[in-house]
Amino acid sequence: MELILIGDRKLKIMLSDKDMEKYALKLEGIDYDNTETRRAFWSILDDVKHKTGFDAAGAKISVQLFRGRSGGCEMFVSKINEAQTGKALLEIRENAHPTDDIYTFYAFDFLLLVLKTLHTRNYRGRSSVYYDNELYYLVLENRKGTEFILEFAQKRENKNYIYHILEHCERMCVNNAVERLSPLY
Repeated sequence: MELILIGDRKLKIMLSDKDMEKYALKLEGIDYDNTETRRAFWSILDDVKHKTGFDAAGAKISVQLFRGRSGGCEMFVSKINEAQTGKALLEIRENAHPTDDIYTFYAFDFLLLVLKTLHTRNYRGRSSVYYDNELYYLVLENRKGTEFILEFAQKRENKNYIYHILEHCERMCVNNAVERLSPLY
């Protein structure tokens, strides 16, 4: 297990396949409402507390889980404000985001128009929206039928920019933004 503290409210945990076995954690079928999954996460966080002092007990947390490039997984654990949510969150990424396309929007209306158009065109694939400093980011898994987006947004060529977004931006909608936000237009 490798650990990186990202301030006093955020931590990155990298688990190898061997670590995954140790905690009986499998990426397939992870569900925070499942007792075994919760037990595995809190066991990991307990070990992390002893190694780093990062204490998530008693705090509301968000866990973002990514498949590791060479097996295992990467987890971003964030302590969140009470105002943000009433319970712990778990976001699961089946594949690491660097393969996804990232678009930057300067106007919320353009973002909504693009989401509505994608929905009308029956877009299938993961879609997430983030916000930071008056900019909106749309992250899309599927490239099919997305060429028109360049009329409304700039495409980020650096695929690793997703890590900046995940660490510094607010989540508006994760994993199904096209379906959930398109009715707003």
